[in-house]
Amino acid sequence: VISYVLDLPFGHGKKYLSGLQGVSDRLASGWGVDGVTTFQRGFPLKITYGSSTLLSALGLGIGTLRPNVVAGCNKGAPAGVSQLNGWFNTACFTAPPQWGFGNESRVDPGLRQDGVKNFDFAIFKRTTLGPGERMNVEFRTEFFNMFNHPQFAAPNTTQVSPNFGVVTSTLGNPRLVQFGLKFAF
Repeated sequence: VISYVLDLPFGHGKKYLSGLQGVSDRLASGWGVDGVTTFQRGFPLKITYGSSTLLSALGLGIGTLRPNVVAGCNKGAPAGVSQLNGWFNTACFTAPPQWGFGNESRVDPGLRQDGVKNFDFAIFKRTTLGPGERMNVEFRTEFFNMFNHPQFAAPNTTQVSPNFGVVTSTLGNPRLVQFGLKFAF
């Protein structure tokens, strides 16, 4: 996460356009930007079998069955398939033995859901006024998910599902633009 606040160097008392007076100074002074940029790796996926075997039919409270992993198979997304339709290679997983649990780990560290890549940004204009310039008015425009980058939900991780390995939704993070006006006295 990178967070920043920057007062732009324009207007009275700043490096650029410091000689302006009156209305020109009021227009040039008080500008700034701020934002938060987030990059986060996705969580590991938990692959499950999703059906029953003779072992699970006994009702011994054995928990969730996991599939077997085909030895030497590359679990990465298959070539030539849209990643949303094949987040990982589903052919690498087979049904567990009837009297076994499956050899897939509890969570697969090599397979992860989509991470976060988000840019929140704001630009603001602060104008001081009144006796001794003790009051100010600030107008802000804020952009959440500025580039409208979709954040995909985890793919379906149940082996017997027809959507196994398919991403079917996004998380609720559309672009949002909001305006604000603040008067401080």
